[in-house]
Amino acid sequence: MVEHPDNIKRAVHLALRSEVGELPPAPAAAVKLLSLTRGEDTEVSSISRVIETEPALAAKVLQIVNSAFYGFPSRITSIHRAVTLLGFSAVRQVALQVLFYEGLVKRGGKGAFDRLHFWQHSLLVAILSRGIGARLGHPDPDSLYAAGLLHDLGKIILESHGRVRYSDFLAASSNSMHSIRDNERTYFGVTHDAVGAVICESWGLPELVCRVQALHHRSIAEAKLPHEEAREVAIVSLADFIAWTQGIGSVEMPNSPSISREALSLVPLEQLGLPELFEQADREITEIGTFYGLEFPSSPELRANMIATAIALCQGEPGPQTTAAGNAHSSYTAPHQSLNPDEFIPQTLEALRRELGVGRLLMMQVERRRRSLVATHALPPMPAFSPSAPLEMTITSLSGDLVRCLRERRPVLVREAIENEKILSALGVCEAAAVPVMCHGRLLGVLWVSPKEAGQPLEIAPLSEVMRVAGELGIAIERSRAFERERAKAEVDALTRLSNRSAIDRFLAQAFRQGKEAHRRFAVGLADIDHFKRFNDTFGHQTGDDVLRIVADTMRSLTRPTDFLGRYGGEEFLFVLMDSNGEGARIYAERIRRHIEQRGQILGERFPGHPLTVSIGLALHEDQDEDPAQIVGAADAALYRAKAAGRNRIEVAWAG
Repeated sequence: MVEHPDNIKRAVHLALRSEVGELPPAPAAAVKLLSLTRGEDTEVSSISRVIETEPALAAKVLQIVNSAFYGFPSRITSIHRAVTLLGFSAVRQVALQVLFYEGLVKRGGKGAFDRLHFWQHSLLVAILSRGIGARLGHPDPDSLYAAGLLHDLGKIILESHGRVRYSDFLAASSNSMHSIRDNERTYFGVTHDAVGAVICESWGLPELVCRVQALHHRSIAEAKLPHEEAREVAIVSLADFIAWTQGIGSVEMPNSPSISREALSLVPLEQLGLPELFEQADREITEIGTFYGLEFPSSPELRANMIATAIALCQGEPGPQTTAAGNAHSSYTAPHQSLNPDEFIPQTLEALRRELGVGRLLMMQVERRRRSLVATHALPPMPAFSPSAPLEMTITSLSGDLVRCLRERRPVLVREAIENEKILSALGVCEAAAVPVMCHGRLLGVLWVSPKEAGQPLEIAPLSEVMRVAGELGIAIERSRAFERERAKAEVDALTRLSNRSAIDRFLAQAFRQGKEAHRRFAVGLADIDHFKRFNDTFGHQTGDDVLRIVADTMRSLTRPTDFLGRYGGEEFLFVLMDSNGEGARIYAERIRRHIEQRGQILGERFPGHPLTVSIGLALHEDQDEDPAQIVGAADAALYRAKAAGRNRIEVAWAG
């Protein structure tokens, strides 16, 4: 059994409205069914007796087993006969579905947390967990079904019994830059998996179910489990990931899901037979969906391709790297020492075109947030795309030759076909080569090469050289991205993920310069959390950090892409509204003040007696301002007046 430190149990207690022991217990029949194993000593009468003690459960089980999915010629009227015909496994799964659906999912109000969508995810994870376990020779795949069915139990517990409803949490964190588990720690003080693990243990559920609850989002290696126990957790983790990639997640996530190398090493994909796994899952889940009124996607082959592509994009298996040995050209990218891709990519394309005598070259890079390939550079320039209207291909829409290029990491010839019409039309040719751009096994983009003359066949010989250069280009792109990441890290506040004081000063200097040169007006605001010290003194500095994140996420969700937001220091935040007049700035500041006040009311049970509000000071850039310090000083003076006047209000530095 995974141990839960006292601080985790205390955090779960604080996140819930009632003591863990006072929550409604798991359905007694469910606990008994989970304790029954599928061994030879389990008699038909054992499971029949458990189900028959719950008349409503028995009726629903019979309703399902008499459905068209099972197709029995005559109606089954007894649980004993259902178990005899269907077997222990099928009947127990049906019974567990009904018990947890009726007891946890069906009841409850509406909100951002969609209970049916949650149940849809849980069912698919359960079915996939059992299927993966069976393919790997697990001795009891049914136990994995139960663990998968309940793996996200903590979310439904927080929705029904949390001091803050999971629906309110989802609405509040929809624009956050943090992962969903980081946001859960901020809003609840604990993550959903920890809540689920503590609740499952209190209900006396099997050790496997509790272990999966605790570890399916954490490092399996750190738990130091025996191999088989670690693989059980990895199986459910992989099933969870697969369900997310199909668009069937328990909630909508602002961030892409991921799967650890650790889990993939424990559950090798090549042993699973993904198309067959999906085909079997589709048959089962279609009938289950009919019973619950859910609609699931189909097409197992397409979904298998999506999994392979998604994992490749998220992880990238290490593979052989191309080398320059034996090539006439030492490097096309080496002479260009710039870390700016807008410099070294066009120079590399120009060198390739000149040396190899090809036609058009088009660079498309992977945009992970949009899960797309986006055209970034072309030679000669292409009128078909621009920064405002980029040529874009979503990863999930790719098929045929291009999918083979991405999966096998090698150049392919792409010829006229319906699925290739968009890209070939943009290139103005009937045939082109797609060359993957890689770095350390990760796909960064695709380099398209078209023949010199439209209608001419593409020479195969230059593609090996293009592949070598694509490898160099991938290294250069990765270096430039690493540089940008490091520079961004240096200017990001680690706690709130907002710009830090250094980035604020740089942005203000730039905004001030543009204001002078182009006569652009902008407003500066300073927001300060009211009585912040009381949060630290009453609840501790960890809670104080959570308050800072909540305010940061709220302000971020209300800020336009053209504006600027940063943590000025301590509990103060600075925002800059470009091309804004005084009234527009006042409206924006009032929106911030009101939203934070409302969020504080939602979190009232977590911070009893300590309302969460902010005071805001505003100043408008005028031509007579000599430097950024003046406008910030004016906003700071207005903020001081707001706090002196009673807090939770806005003051401005101009009249009217």
